[in-house]
Amino acid sequence: MTGLVFKAQEAVYAALAGDAGVQASLGSPPRLYDHVPEDASFPYIAFGVAHIAPDDSKMGSAFEHTLTLDIFSRYRGAKEAKEILQAVYAALHRAGLVAVGASFPLCVFHSAEIAPLDDGLTTHIAARFTVLEESA
Repeated sequence: MTGLVFKAQEAVYAALAGDAGVQASLGSPPRLYDHVPEDASFPYIAFGVAHIAPDDSKMGSAFEHTLTLDIFSRYRGAKEAKEILQAVYAALHRAGLVAVGASFPLCVFHSAEIAPLDDGLTTHIAARFTVLEESA
């Protein structure tokens, strides 16, 4: 199994935290959480479900990390959440990513689901990105 499971999340975090568009939407430093504090201000992004699968179609070993970024907004309607999704897409889609001791040659947008939550106040977007890890 890959030793870089958490490194993919660190690389995504670093790319988002350093992006001006994400900072414009989520503050500086941006509200990006692995564990959301109880008093978190909206809007924010939380790392959600992760899926890791081998990709043995290439020489050597490779893994695909599909990470879900959960975007939460309390703006009336979905406009703010969709603008955050656009900023995240611009920062990550087709990007090469790095973390200390690791590099990931490609990150691509996979899909997004946009829905209001049952509280009637919050819009949630589950945005999925696939990060390719390669090792010799």
